[in-house]
Amino acid sequence: MKIQILGTAAAEGVPGIFCDCKTCQFAREHKGREIRTRSQALIDGKLLIDFPPDTYMHCLTNDINLSKIQHCLVTHNHQDHLYMEDIRMKMPGFGLQGYPITFYGLEGTMRAINSYLHAQMIDPSEVAKVQPLALYEPTKIAGYKVTALKAWHDEKATPCIYAIEDSEGKAILYGNDTNYFYEEVFDYLEKNPIRFDLVLLDCTFGLLPEMTWIGHMNLNDNIKVAERLKKLGCADEKTLFCSHHFSHNAVGVTYAEFSKAAEEKGFLTSYDGMVIEV
Repeated sequence: MKIQILGTAAAEGVPGIFCDCKTCQFAREHKGREIRTRSQALIDGKLLIDFPPDTYMHCLTNDINLSKIQHCLVTHNHQDHLYMEDIRMKMPGFGLQGYPITFYGLEGTMRAINSYLHAQMIDPSEVAKVQPLALYEPTKIAGYKVTALKAWHDEKATPCIYAIEDSEGKAILYGNDTNYFYEEVFDYLEKNPIRFDLVLLDCTFGLLPEMTWIGHMNLNDNIKVAERLKKLGCADEKTLFCSHHFSHNAVGVTYAEFSKAAEEKGFLTSYDGMVIEV
């Protein structure tokens, strides 16, 4: 399984669009892995995860032909993960016709897409299909077994994280935009064990020592999730753990600083354009 991590930032990006903090100054000066666009990933060139405002740029910089991709998982309906204005570009006259792209996510997120298309007087049959997913019910999508797990995030955005398994027994856990996992998630994984080859975890707050906000994690939380997954048998010494989804508002989130701290704890640090094969 090949995972391309196309974008790795929270809503504002790094540097933040209207920000001149030290982190953003550092990113503008050093560029490279310090520049972070809104989070998105692509599996084996055929299954997108999220549809942020930077999708167009991701396609350009990673040589991706979006007209060939028919399936997109959506973690939740916040704009930095679901930018519906660009779905319009699939309309006749804007994009190649032949099939609509299918979006998958929890009911509220799918309802948001349908509401947008209706408000724009767009025929969904030409542009986008939606397929609601139920929590903890594995679904076959593009040859993968996909299971939506409950995320601890803004409930109004109907958030979830995803366990994704391929036909060869490889599995990843894509876990951005969530606090430390709900107990019901660990309960599900204990009863329905999946051995993950790669675990990507939200690290919006970087090296912040203590959490005061609910809905995201820091490196300490990432380590706690990793330890819990190992206890459940869902991960082992061969599992790759990667911190992902960073905000310039946090502490120690420059790639230069954070990657050193993460490596000491056995974690990779995501960066835009990163490719991981498991």
